Amino acid sequence: MQKRIFIISLFFINLSSFAQLKRDTLGWIPPVDIPIYLSGNFAELRTGHFHAGIDIKTQGNEGFKVYAVQDGYISRIKVSSGGYGKAVYITHPDSYTSVYGHLKEYNIQLDKYVKAIQYERKSYGVDIFPEKGELAINQGDIIGLSGNSGSSGGPHLHFEIRDTKSARPMNGLFLGYDIEDNIPPKMDYLYVYPQYGRGTVNGKSKDHYYSLKRANADFALRQGDTLTASGSVGLGLKVNDYLNGSANRCGVYELKGFIDDTLFFYEKFDGFSFAETRYINSLMDYKENIDKKRKLHKMYIAPNNNLSVYVDAVNRGVLDFSEPNSVNKIRIEATDAHQNKSELMFFIKTVNASTKLLAKKRDEIVIPWQHEFTLDTLGLMATFAEKSFYDTLFMDFSVDTTKYPNTYSSIYYIHNSYTPIHNYYYVSIVHDSVADSLQSKLLLGLWYKERFSALGGVAKNGKVEAQVRKLGTITVVMDTTPPIIKALGALESTSDLSKMSTLEFKIEDDFSGIASYSGTINGNWVLFEYDAKNDLITYEFDEYMPTEGFVEVVISVIDERGNTSFFEKDCEIYPEQDHDIGQ
Repeated sequence: MQKRIFIISLFFINLSSFAQLKRDTLGWIPPVDIPIYLSGNFAELRTGHFHAGIDIKTQGNEGFKVYAVQDGYISRIKVSSGGYGKAVYITHPDSYTSVYGHLKEYNIQLDKYVKAIQYERKSYGVDIFPEKGELAINQGDIIGLSGNSGSSGGPHLHFEIRDTKSARPMNGLFLGYDIEDNIPPKMDYLYVYPQYGRGTVNGKSKDHYYSLKRANADFALRQGDTLTASGSVGLGLKVNDYLNGSANRCGVYELKGFIDDTLFFYEKFDGFSFAETRYINSLMDYKENIDKKRKLHKMYIAPNNNLSVYVDAVNRGVLDFSEPNSVNKIRIEATDAHQNKSELMFFIKTVNASTKLLAKKRDEIVIPWQHEFTLDTLGLMATFAEKSFYDTLFMDFSVDTTKYPNTYSSIYYIHNSYTPIHNYYYVSIVHDSVADSLQSKLLLGLWYKERFSALGGVAKNGKVEAQVRKLGTITVVMDTTPPIIKALGALESTSDLSKMSTLEFKIEDDFSGIASYSGTINGNWVLFEYDAKNDLITYEFDEYMPTEGFVEVVISVIDERGNTSFFEKDCEIYPEQDHDIGQ
């Protein structure tokens, strides 16, 4: 990568950028032999993480052959009900590793290898690390078939390139594959963020946004081209990239901000570390993502945001409008990996604040992001480790001691659900008296949008304790409802398995979530694959299914509070009958 000299000094440290892959230098073949169109690209903003690869469309279908892009050896095989589903990792001699996710199935040899381990461990979910040389593979070998396994939202191949030594994902758009893209990024909204107690925009101290319109090949504010501001202000941009042949929203490669043609902010997505990906909650506007599903880039950097994608930022990207009656030109550039560029230009006029700056509330609890903090009051203890928050938090906190139905403690309003927290924090809540038999059924619940979601926890010594990663309205609740098991297909109405080749069940839990499941045939554990997004488990008949005679099918499902459900059915497989003509 060419060296660049910045005359603008950084206000912060620990910024690093990853070397960009050189086009066509690796000699990797494409992982599929169909035209490559993308439904997702590298570093696209996702909830809680960056997208680590490129998503290759498979024409809405499963079952396309997936090929090894280069010689190497299979260094990892992971099977899970979520995440990448059925995935393969191949380590190559050129210091990179390729990853293939959401597969429908492995090739015959690999399938036998994985299934033997699944039966040995009696688990559908496995994470296998073969020894170097154990599973050698050549460029062009078929790994398996494309699918929709794991948390995939539709049939596609998730493909990644990682630096083998660091395991950092790299931008696969620079592999030289034939991916057509002549569409520049599309800008939708400009967000402005007067800094807390230190700024205003258009006479207001609160965050707000402005819709954008096309202006020739670029973008402009829909209503006028000038905003007024005073004090310290940050900017944000809702922007997406689009590629030829796909309507899917993808991520931009570079985002730059200029004030009077001087660079004040620059982020670039060549690569990142999985250890840092959660900082995306600070890069994005967390509240907008949770509340409106809008994923946008904040163009200023919180003190405890240590993402390496930031190349440069002046004063951490926060702009200062303190010189009265001055007018500054703001220009924002968004560029994709194929160098298609869009631009937004507008002006900010500095004025004296026409309204009182937003004052800090007297009853707020101030939690500096650098320090550990413990809140211990009225039956609640919450301990936040240092650097749990991205910036100093002015926490709102209150307690409601009213006894509401289906709750087993006071209700604690720990700030709000729209504020992200980076680390898990310890929380314990004193619970109401319950029978000893119900102690294990207690857990913490987060009230959000008229319903509780489970936060987990363990009841002991009159308290429910948990490590949680969400703020908001929290109380003690109880789960005594066992999971639901429902047979699907012919098994609903018949016990004759003679013409069947699979058994399928729907398994659901209404609150705390499914912890484990198991299926047996005549007392022997058999492999039921778990499709968590569709609440399905499926067993394809194998050597453990008798060819004839009595068959006892037993399914057990346990939720996170130990509530257990069983399905039991006595079935039969009848021998094939010969029907010779004339006899």
